[in-house]
Amino acid sequence: MKLLHVLVLLALCRAAAGSIEGMKRLYSDLFGNYSTNIRPVYNQSQHVDVHSRFNLVAITEVDQVRQILHSNVWMNITWRDEFLTWKPEDYSGIKFMHPPLTDIWRPKLIVPVSLEDRDVFKDDTSSLTVYSDGRVAWFPGANFATGCKFDLTLFPFDVQTCQFQFLPVSYFSNELKMISSLVSANTQGYTENGEWSIAASRAYINERTFVDSTRSFLYVDIDLERRPMFFVLNVIIPVVVLSFLNIFVFSLPCDCGEKVSYAITCLLSLTVFMSIVSGLLPKSSDNIPMVTLYLTCLLGISVLSVVATILIVMKDPAKVKKENPQSPLFVIPSVCSSQFPGSRRRVMDQVHLDSKTDDSAGNASPTGKILEGQSSSGGYCVTADSLCLVIFTILWMVVSMGFLIQITQ
Repeated sequence: MKLLHVLVLLALCRAAAGSIEGMKRLYSDLFGNYSTNIRPVYNQSQHVDVHSRFNLVAITEVDQVRQILHSNVWMNITWRDEFLTWKPEDYSGIKFMHPPLTDIWRPKLIVPVSLEDRDVFKDDTSSLTVYSDGRVAWFPGANFATGCKFDLTLFPFDVQTCQFQFLPVSYFSNELKMISSLVSANTQGYTENGEWSIAASRAYINERTFVDSTRSFLYVDIDLERRPMFFVLNVIIPVVVLSFLNIFVFSLPCDCGEKVSYAITCLLSLTVFMSIVSGLLPKSSDNIPMVTLYLTCLLGISVLSVVATILIVMKDPAKVKKENPQSPLFVIPSVCSSQFPGSRRRVMDQVHLDSKTDDSAGNASPTGKILEGQSSSGGYCVTADSLCLVIFTILWMVVSMGFLIQITQ
C-alpha cells in the first residue's frame, strides 16, 4: 500500500515538473519574437475583430447639479491573436496561460466623454487569459466619471439616458473593428441604487468619420429611472399642503390680529422649499422643470393672497370691525335668487338707514329684522374675504391639476 502511494506521488511530481518545463518552453516559443506594437494578424491588410461586453456593476453617484454620472464598470473584451497559438499536446497538455498584460498586444480603449482620465483601462492588475487557439480574454474594470446631459423637465418623475462611448485609439476601422457581444448592458451583477433604477439599456456599434479617417465606436446607452417617493414625501406634499393652508387666511376674521402674519408665514415657508428644490437642480435654463414652474405659481398665489389680505385689513377700520364684523365664510347664493346686492356691510348699512328713517316717522320697520347675511331682495351677501377664498381656491386647483396632468403625460 505504501508502495502505491509512493508511485502516485512520483507520477504527480513528474507531471508537475513536465508542466513547469512545458510552460517555460511555451512562453519562450511564443514570446521570443513577439512584438506588442504589431496587430496580431499575419495579413496586415485584414482587421482585428474585438468583441466586447459591457457589465454594469453599480451606479455609485448621480450628480445632477454638475451633470456627472459615477459608475463601476467591468468589460469582457476578447479577440484572436494569430501569433499566440499552440498545440497543447506539444507542451504537457497546457491549454491556456496568463501572461503579463505588458507582454501582449491589447486594444487601447479610451472613453471620450470621461471627465477624468480618458484611458480608464490602464490598470495592469486586470485578468488576461490566452487560450491555445489564439483566443484572448481580457477583463478590465474601472470607476467611470462620465458627463451626462440631464433633461429635468419631468423632475422628479423623469427618466435620464446616459451614454458610454469606447474608442480604440491608434487604429482605424479597417484595422480594428469593435463588435458588441450583447445588444444591451449586462446587469446580472448590478447592485441596486436607492435613487435610480435601470429601465432599459442598449449596446451597439457605430463608425464615425473624422476628416480622412473612420473609427469604430462602441456605444452603451443606459436609461435611468428616478425613484420619486423621497422627493414627493419630503418636498411636493408639504408644499401642496402649505399652499392649500395659505388659502384659509381669508376665513380668519380681521379682528383676530393674526391674519397678515399667517399669510406671510405661509409665503416664507414656500420660499424655503423653493430654495431646497433649486439646490437639487442644475444651473441651466435649457429645460425648466415642471416642478419649478409649479412652485413658482404657488409662490405667486401666496404673494397675491398676502396682498389681498393686507388690502382687506386696510379697508376694514377698527370701528367698523366692532360694529359690523364681516362674515368669515363665503355663502352660496340661493337657488331662487341670482341677485348679489354687494357686501354685507353695505346691506346692513342700508338696513340701519331704513330703520332710522322709519323711526323718525314713528313707524316700526320690519326691515330691521332682516336675517344676518341675507339681503332684502332674497339674495345672499358676498364679502371680500369669501370672494377671495373662492377665487384663490379655484386658482390653486387649476394650477395643481395642470401640474398633475403634465406630469402624468
